[in-house]
Amino acid sequence: MYAPPSDDDRPSGRHHSLKGVSRGRSGTDASKKGEKGSALRRKSSAASTRRPVLGRKKSPPSWGIKKDLSLVDRIAAFFVENQIRFSATILAAMHGCHYLSPQLRPTTRKLLEVCYYNPATGNYGKGPDDVYLVFYWIVMFTFLRATAVDYIFMPFARCGGISAKKDLVRFAEQAWLLVYYSVFWTLGMYLMYNSPYWMDLAQMWVDWPVRELGGTFKWYYLVQYAFWLQQIFVLNIEERRKDYHQMFAHHIVTCMLIFASYTYHMTRVGNVILCVMDVVDILLPLAKMLKYLGYNAICDCAFGVFLITWFVGRHVCYMRIVHSSWVDALTHIREGWYAPNATEPILYSEKPRPSTSFLLGQFLKPMGTVVFTKEILGTFVILLLALQVLTLMWFYMILRVAWKVIKGGGADDTRSDDEDDDEEEEEEDIEFEGSNPKAVETVQMNGTSMSTASFPSVIMNGGSHRHLSSQPLGGG
Repeated sequence: MYAPPSDDDRPSGRHHSLKGVSRGRSGTDASKKGEKGSALRRKSSAASTRRPVLGRKKSPPSWGIKKDLSLVDRIAAFFVENQIRFSATILAAMHGCHYLSPQLRPTTRKLLEVCYYNPATGNYGKGPDDVYLVFYWIVMFTFLRATAVDYIFMPFARCGGISAKKDLVRFAEQAWLLVYYSVFWTLGMYLMYNSPYWMDLAQMWVDWPVRELGGTFKWYYLVQYAFWLQQIFVLNIEERRKDYHQMFAHHIVTCMLIFASYTYHMTRVGNVILCVMDVVDILLPLAKMLKYLGYNAICDCAFGVFLITWFVGRHVCYMRIVHSSWVDALTHIREGWYAPNATEPILYSEKPRPSTSFLLGQFLKPMGTVVFTKEILGTFVILLLALQVLTLMWFYMILRVAWKVIKGGGADDTRSDDEDDDEEEEEEDIEFEGSNPKAVETVQMNGTSMSTASFPSVIMNGGSHRHLSSQPLGGG
């Protein structure tokens, strides 16, 4: 729903150069780096003179997972490497049960279709069975993203001249975000344009509670919810970065708001917020992709549009929605108990004081009796303001880096991987032809400091979500 700042930015392979990197295949690049290059060259030379060790047993395959990781990290890395296998297997099982076992269709149909159709109104109600569709799309998004990253976006990035592994993954990540947000922002805008609250925020609260939704609207809302739940899963299996806790808090609050607005019949305001926020996540991935491909002039323009859109959408329009959520809601909704299918409350002489168990039960049985009070609305507004605080923090980071670049200073990535704070070591086995043995070369790689007076280097500190680890997703 709301996009926090982005991944770390590393120079791409074709258009930039990494500081202090030598792979040992040629001494030319290393010799230009002074003492570090000399040390690497001597180490490579010494390694190449070693004789092979005879009788050495072959180690078992590690599935691309480092052995020095903890058990939890190894499990997470295993899931990252095998997302395509796992998700494809689950999807095949669900579709197989649906089409090959007719006796299971009353249950499996809930995975593929929107539930609670009301023939009398032509709309759909809400209930616990909606969890089936949400689960299905969590798995589907995992499969679609991993497959698109590995077999569509990364090959496209290579055709564009990107060669560094990190940059390939980052480009593929942004391409996936661009596709996802373009589709769902367009659908959200279509639904909002054909709604009574188009250009009239007060209409978001008229006729509350709106218990039934159109089929397309309900599908859109539940699939968006599935996307954000899947984001929490990915956030915790990939490599953690400096703003992990901010990202985790953002995803949790976002999922709470989507769930609460859905079950508490505030989907209209949810639709408006999704549209206002998602447009930023179209512009930023586009700018990043242009940066990786080396189109710096167009990238600068895209970043400028992104910066303006971020401020207007997330700090002007969003706060107008928050204001409406308090002022207009209290104007059009009366406090009291709302029976099923009722738009007017049952009024009592005293102020309604629902018990905690009743409040929690409303989220499990949204078609039953609901209660509206200022305290309940205040909790909803507080969650909205919590997201505003997070976006303000990230906007401050964007402005700070942008100001440094305007003054001609370097732009340091504020969101690099934790392990990149120090120089990371990378070991690589090199095959030599003929009788030469294998040599192991340790390559020192610098961190993520960037020195350029161009806006593209700022873009990577912008406002998109981090979905991928440093290794490509999928293992299919």
